[in-house]
Amino acid sequence: MTAPAAALDAVTEELYARHTADAEAAAVARHDYESRRGKVHQDDELWEAWSAAFVEWYVVERVAGGTAGDGQRVPPAVATYRELSASGDPRAAIVRALITSHRSLYEIVAMPPGRIELVDVLGGAAIHVAEQRTLHGVEIGDVAELRLVGVGGAVQFGRTFIYHPKAARAAIVDRARAMLAKGIARRDVIDEIAQLRTLSSRYRHMPPARVYELGSRIMG
Repeated sequence: MTAPAAALDAVTEELYARHTADAEAAAVARHDYESRRGKVHQDDELWEAWSAAFVEWYVVERVAGGTAGDGQRVPPAVATYRELSASGDPRAAIVRALITSHRSLYEIVAMPPGRIELVDVLGGAAIHVAEQRTLHGVEIGDVAELRLVGVGGAVQFGRTFIYHPKAARAAIVDRARAMLAKGIARRDVIDEIAQLRTLSSRYRHMPPARVYELGSRIMG
């Protein structure tokens, strides 16, 4: 039997191969993504993580344009899930796990062998993620945008790993709570915090925490 993490990885690759071939559509989606979260260039330290998060969002979450009721206003992965489910393909369960996955901001609170313990900064839930790999450079207290996927009775990491400066933790929590208290959607909170991450990599003369505190005043 294939391990859950390996099965998730294999199905994710299949989804990517199926749904990212259209370069024009991907470019439109990238523009949409960057308009919400900030633009990152290839020579930027965030490029690799940003690109991985974009592709996952594009396949799992993004709803392309279309007319209401045309049956096409669903993310690409949903269309694949319907197809696999109808044919009884066992991969449908993993695709369903991806499209019902949870993307949020998490704080790493412990890293015992074989798992990572997290707290959802936006919702407060405590979650254990099965992880056999060593996450180099990751420390307790780090805050990151992550996607969590329930597969095979355990929670696995998706491919979204966008770490925020550790020194900005308090500013991130304060800003997120203030936005949620105003009724702002979680997705919009995550995207605005992501914008601040791009700014912190450019305003190197300014302490990261200060960038997050100033927020919209810097973004204009």
